[in-house]
Amino acid sequence: MTPVAGLEAVRAHYRLEPLQRPDFEKTRLIGHLNDAELRRGARLLDSRKREEFLVGRGLVREILGGLTGEEPGRLQVVEGEFGKPYLPAPQREDGLRFNVSHAGGFLLIAVCYGAEIGVDLEEVRQDLAFRPMAERYFSVRERKELFGLESGQQLEAFYRCWTRKEAYMKGTGSGFSQPSTGFDVSLRPGEPAALLWHQSDPAEIERWRIMDLAVPAGYCGALAMQRQGE
Repeated sequence: MTPVAGLEAVRAHYRLEPLQRPDFEKTRLIGHLNDAELRRGARLLDSRKREEFLVGRGLVREILGGLTGEEPGRLQVVEGEFGKPYLPAPQREDGLRFNVSHAGGFLLIAVCYGAEIGVDLEEVRQDLAFRPMAERYFSVRERKELFGLESGQQLEAFYRCWTRKEAYMKGTGSGFSQPSTGFDVSLRPGEPAALLWHQSDPAEIERWRIMDLAVPAGYCGALAMQRQGE
């Protein structure tokens, strides 16, 4: 796994894995899943999405099994109220936390110890009609900064903003249950990734660190980490 620079204290790492696998790997990975995961995958009508879901779940189990020493098929992966996955005690007795995202045939998983974490991965679509999405999900400041950029810079800035916001919301475990318009993240070219303002809890700015991840061309990825001890 790739270590996250500056987060050595919580042993933060991330890993990007392709979801297209040889048949023998698919069989092994899907063999780790429990009945609930298999039923959930079976409900996906698109065969490619169904396969990627099942393979992705198997990969997560193998990676976590390697970190915990548990057999992948014996791990209990549960979800919080708003869908954030976690390992219940005692499987995470070292404070292991993780988060997962997938896009365009890739799985992104990040892990750390002793702090909450969130990640987001998006495939950059050059034809994306991003303006209505920004108007709905971005804060007043974010919209002003985004649409104030030159037209050729706006698409990349949109994805920077989207992935940073999504990673933060996934890290908190709230997802879109908290209004995405109620906080600001940075998005301008060359500006460091950061949580800049939070309407309901200004202290969140000091609690969370946001950073971009090195991902393949054509993708955008971000990670949000709760500062250690917060």
